[in-house]
Amino acid sequence: MFKRVHASLGRSRHAAGKTGRRARGIAAVTTTAVALTVAATAAYGAVTDGAETGSHALKRIGTAPRVPAGATAAGTTASGTTLHLSVNLSPRDPQALTDFITAVSTPGNPRYHQYLAKGKFASAFGPTQATIAAVAQALKADGLTPGKLSSDGLSLPVTATVAQASHAFGTGFKNVRLKDGTINYLNASAPALPADVAASVSGIVGLSNVNSITSHHTAVRHLSGSDSVAAPLPRTVAPRTYTPAMCSDFTDAAAQAGFADGTDYYSPGKLAANYGMTSSATAGAGQTVAVFELENADPNSIATYQSCVGTNTSVSYRYVDTTAGSGTPAGTDQDGYGVGTEAALDIEDLIGLVPGASIIDYQGPDAENATDQNVLDVYQQMVTDDQAQVISTSWGECEPVLAGATASAENAIFAEAAAQGQSVVAASGDDGSSDCYLTNGSTAKAVDDPASQPYVTGVGGTTMTGTGSTKTQKAWGVSQDGGSGGGVSSRWGPVVYQGGIATTTKRAVPDVAALADPNDGYPIYMLDDADSSSPEPGILGGTSGAAPTWAAAIVQANASTACQTNGPVGFLNNALYKAARSSYPTNFWDVTSGNNSVYATGYTAAAGYDEVTGLGSPKEAGLITSLCAARGTAATGASTFHPLSSPKRLLDTRNGTGWGLSSIPSTKPLVAGGTAPVKIEGAGGIPSSGVTAVVLNLTVTGTTGSGSLIAWADGTAKPSTSNLNWTGTGQTIAASSTVTVAGDGVVDLYTSGTTHVIADVQGYYTSGTTGSTYTALKPARLLDTRSKVGISTTSKITNAVVSLKVRGHGGVPTGASSVVLNLTATQTVGSGYLEAYPEGATRPTASNVNWAVTGTTIPNLVVVPIGSDGNVSLYVHGTSHVIADVSGYFSTSGSAFRTVTPLRLLDTRTTTALGAGKTLALPIAGADGIPTGVKAVVLTVTVTGTTGSGYLTAWADGGTRPTASNLNWVQGKTIANQVIVPVGSDGKIDFYVSSTTQVLADVAGYMS
Repeated sequence: MFKRVHASLGRSRHAAGKTGRRARGIAAVTTTAVALTVAATAAYGAVTDGAETGSHALKRIGTAPRVPAGATAAGTTASGTTLHLSVNLSPRDPQALTDFITAVSTPGNPRYHQYLAKGKFASAFGPTQATIAAVAQALKADGLTPGKLSSDGLSLPVTATVAQASHAFGTGFKNVRLKDGTINYLNASAPALPADVAASVSGIVGLSNVNSITSHHTAVRHLSGSDSVAAPLPRTVAPRTYTPAMCSDFTDAAAQAGFADGTDYYSPGKLAANYGMTSSATAGAGQTVAVFELENADPNSIATYQSCVGTNTSVSYRYVDTTAGSGTPAGTDQDGYGVGTEAALDIEDLIGLVPGASIIDYQGPDAENATDQNVLDVYQQMVTDDQAQVISTSWGECEPVLAGATASAENAIFAEAAAQGQSVVAASGDDGSSDCYLTNGSTAKAVDDPASQPYVTGVGGTTMTGTGSTKTQKAWGVSQDGGSGGGVSSRWGPVVYQGGIATTTKRAVPDVAALADPNDGYPIYMLDDADSSSPEPGILGGTSGAAPTWAAAIVQANASTACQTNGPVGFLNNALYKAARSSYPTNFWDVTSGNNSVYATGYTAAAGYDEVTGLGSPKEAGLITSLCAARGTAATGASTFHPLSSPKRLLDTRNGTGWGLSSIPSTKPLVAGGTAPVKIEGAGGIPSSGVTAVVLNLTVTGTTGSGSLIAWADGTAKPSTSNLNWTGTGQTIAASSTVTVAGDGVVDLYTSGTTHVIADVQGYYTSGTTGSTYTALKPARLLDTRSKVGISTTSKITNAVVSLKVRGHGGVPTGASSVVLNLTATQTVGSGYLEAYPEGATRPTASNVNWAVTGTTIPNLVVVPIGSDGNVSLYVHGTSHVIADVSGYFSTSGSAFRTVTPLRLLDTRTTTALGAGKTLALPIAGADGIPTGVKAVVLTVTVTGTTGSGYLTAWADGGTRPTASNLNWVQGKTIANQVIVPVGSDGKIDFYVSSTTQVLADVAGYMS
């Protein structure tokens, strides 16, 4: 029986390190490093923030670089040392850029797949000419000479000596000796610039040449026929007709080593079949994919591979900060395999899966000599050239070690790629959950950059066995060979697209996964001059193989009829996570076993998303349908209302309703800064199209501190308004909100604090005329249990139903179908809730007003269908007094509703609080596109900074103040409530408060 071995393996990957830079500074730190202190005053001057005033005041940008673990001081950096720097500029409006990327990535948005044309980024989002001029002038004033601005406007190159840079940026420099004896230099403190331009600079890169970037491939299993080959004869592989299988030259050598296709390695055909990808000589035709490399590739190895599989794929080379023939020659043996092995894996994997595509190798300086600036230059060239629709990188650096200035500059470059419709995939690393281990010996959890970048798709690794119906897959994680990089970013906050799927407090990595285990890895030809003077067959693994595999999957999607019709995928992550929410088993192969505990306890693969394999590996057919979705159209215009007979729960993070993947719910709360996408169209009895807005009852419960909730249309800019606010831990608060529905039928909910969130739909608006329209009333009190209004008792209600007469009361006619009530619970005892529903109907499971403690006063607006007897029922669970004020009704003869972009119309915090007993007139007509003649306005009104118990009343300007209220509060509380207020003939409404408070008003729509 054959015993599986590593044929002619050479040294273990983890013992040997990696090619190029991989041989430097990567040994595990097993002893305490000698402390290294670099004083800013030690060389060439220093600066103190705020030492000067006005435009000459200096402000430091970012932080000083980390001193590598185990490094020791090695003297002062020579003042004449030449530095190649870039002063990286922030986009003129980062939020506008973010919003644009969201828009072009969201089906149903008018901008969907309308990417920026080549060369248009600078004019659309680059810094202004005034900003560029100001920064350039500041540099010149400090004795520096800026070079030509990059074509995207994001960086100004500067060549300077250490002495010049020290003077200009107020930082000293020191040399450090790394553990391998290499001497590098670094700046002692964060660079400083005049405060009036510092805010426009995201960072200055190139002040240090300490760099630990590495490729993410494993040791090679050489198939040379024996474990020790001194000088085999040159190998020649005859060209043949295309086939997705490997040629006999490879299969014979593999068989001699005891390796079989589909078990010990995967030929392009079997790999493609397992992922549902197409195998043909023209797969990927018309598409271009680019690979990032920091080493010389061996064209002869690539040609040999092409002869073996019978392809004629176009492979070209673009040199950045280097020239053809520079650097260490391809094939030079380093640590058991030749220079160019990474490039061979990247390019040959793509050739095998998308032979019809064109491949561009963007090559920078050798990794052992490359600086952060060189790395940025290569990425920036790949993006500004804008020739490739897909970019793949198998190189990275552990995130905590990477300088903040470099990470920020990368982020801007990858955002530019997303805006242009370029997909970027990156290997997540081969060191499991301890990505920094080979850099500094730390076993702490860490992830890899750029895989952790928000605009990059991080690709983890799997182990795979078998093909077809017998195939199995688990997470790759073997201590000898490595394991799938993954975990939680220490730099980037939670991202919108992962909401409800990766419920972590920051960006989770990876996003997806593919084959990476070298024991069933990728067949390649590569050159290693220690073995042979000609390319040799071998088997290779690592997330370096997984990244180009996913790149190939996106290339095939872009080449599909669907994407040719609807536009290329572009920024991948938005679409990937939407695909997982809509039909997870159709789009992804879930990986549910294995872990990435390579050097320390890491993460374990589980059903659904995990920090080892992300969403899993691709099912190409399903993904093409999802990623190449047609552009939807958002319903607009005058809208009519459709109440639901009973509220339907669309989201409940406590039990997984509407939360998580389509087939695997999550029960974790929405994290602070996280976003929950809520499917509206096609859910809860709502039509699958034509919906303009939805009326939701939003509830937060189990709050962990103060916070706010914002609701808005998915794929549009998150507004600066709010819908719900809370002030402490353990609270349960509800508020009604009318929210515009995007063309993809989804609304987003953002919370600033960690909390569980519930969303119950009360009704919806459509652009058709089949629904009802609204008539505003002067608010009137229909029920007040404190004073026998609408009821014969003054007792609190305890676990009982109150029958409230509506038709024929407070101006509600007999023809009304639904009523708008402001319900208030006050003088509560313990916790409880209130539910409103049509009399005679079954009591719903959704609540309208919630309270958690004794003595609460809290309101909420509800829209309730009226029962056939003209009444609505109010059920009180717990004990409370109840107040019900009517403000309008829906019928067949009223005003239609129109949505607007949420906008804050009033915030007295910017002026003066509204005093007790005072009235404020707020203009409505003419604001946020609202026309004259408007009948009523839909607002979220918030009181904060309350100085005592009180209430707020809203009504049409020019009318008499009603006795009803819209908000009620007790001292110190922040309370929000939706109000629908009639607008006066002068286009204004009035607010009255009984005690001094700050008042905010955010508009959601209007009736006209």
